[in-house]
Amino acid sequence: MPQNSVFKTIIITAFVLLSVPVTRVEAAGVRVERLAHSVTIYRDSYGVPHIYGPTDASCVFGYAYAQAEDNFWQVEDNYMQAIGRAAEVDGEEALAADLLNRTLEISRLSLAEYKNASPRTRELCDAFAGGLNYFLERNPQVKPRLIARFEAWQAIALMRFQVFQLFVYETQDLNLDDARTALRQINDEASPGSNTWAIGPQKSTSGYAMLFINPHTFFFGPSQFYEGHLHSNQGWNISGVSCLGMPFPIIGHNEYLGWTHTVNYPGISDLYREKFDDPQDRLAYAYASGHRRATEWSEIIRIKNDRGIESKSFTLRKTHHGPVLSIKDNQALALRLAKLDEGGLIDEWYAMGRAHSLTEFKAAMSRLAIPMFNTMYADRDGKIFYVYNAAVPRRSAQLDWTKPLDGSSPESEWQGYHKFEELPQLTNPVTGFLQNCNSTPFLTTTNGN
Repeated sequence: MPQNSVFKTIIITAFVLLSVPVTRVEAAGVRVERLAHSVTIYRDSYGVPHIYGPTDASCVFGYAYAQAEDNFWQVEDNYMQAIGRAAEVDGEEALAADLLNRTLEISRLSLAEYKNASPRTRELCDAFAGGLNYFLERNPQVKPRLIARFEAWQAIALMRFQVFQLFVYETQDLNLDDARTALRQINDEASPGSNTWAIGPQKSTSGYAMLFINPHTFFFGPSQFYEGHLHSNQGWNISGVSCLGMPFPIIGHNEYLGWTHTVNYPGISDLYREKFDDPQDRLAYAYASGHRRATEWSEIIRIKNDRGIESKSFTLRKTHHGPVLSIKDNQALALRLAKLDEGGLIDEWYAMGRAHSLTEFKAAMSRLAIPMFNTMYADRDGKIFYVYNAAVPRRSAQLDWTKPLDGSSPESEWQGYHKFEELPQLTNPVTGFLQNCNSTPFLTTTNGN
């Protein structure tokens, strides 16, 4: 039990993690009888949950339970959006976002990623879904609006939705009204954004490095932050924040280091003009000296209205470049988003939170599964670090990548990604400080940048 006097409430909730996968449905009595591992949630004087358990998975289980205790409504709402089913509750106003979600295939990609994930990743996802379901079983007065039982793969879907649909897609300045005139339209109006500073020991009165974490997100909605502390007997001791519905903090600190993110605007997407010009095959599109064949499928979206629930069918299509977002006559516009298909968000953030040194932290980030976000870092050894993180494709210098590309040209294909070491970054600058406010890396510090 924590000895710090800040812990005014001793035990808010105590519960157990089964020795069998927590996603299996069992009677509450049998579950209690089959106790294997215990988890305890302490609340400090601010109400922040501090979760202690024998394993990382048990802490994730507790983190889910604590989130549900505090704001089940928003957790469920985030998942409804993440799996493209918000229109079933929110009606027509949520249809466009649900359709984009299905077009990006967030659920399909996430389910496939879960099935192919490492045992550790599956264990964490199972634990989080288990914590939410356990909360519902123990709190029958809480009535879900849509999701009566959570599934493990949905945690991956929420990560993918948050990053790609809420951040990557929205920061790529896309105007898709017509495949022939599509362009990137930059919004010149400045908007308030996050900021962060890292101070080296030479600039600190205490002689220790300092990290100021100040992300700006909305008080409500899918990007609302939730604070928590997870401490397992397997050596995981992380304190920070995540969006509601995520299985662990994605910015924060452990005993060795801390980090934070601000939004950046890297070029990590491309638009392709595809020509469906074969009268004998409506799914054939021109490529090189021949044709490739697109994939087409139907999505049924259920929409709440005054009469109840109405189902609408939408026919969607994708080429090897990515999902088709706009089509008119035989001209289509496909979008490629860096790392959308590959996944790995949960693995990278988990490894970052488990790192004990700058070397381990960089190794975690070198996966580039997180396709954007400035990252600022400081550690107890006095090191400070900044990277303009981005999964930047390698592209031919002969093409204008600011405009939609000829999808039939092999020269327009990406040639892998730039390595993490090639990204703009700075470690321990002579100025003794780093800063970022959603700004260009050229403003990271003053002299020696």
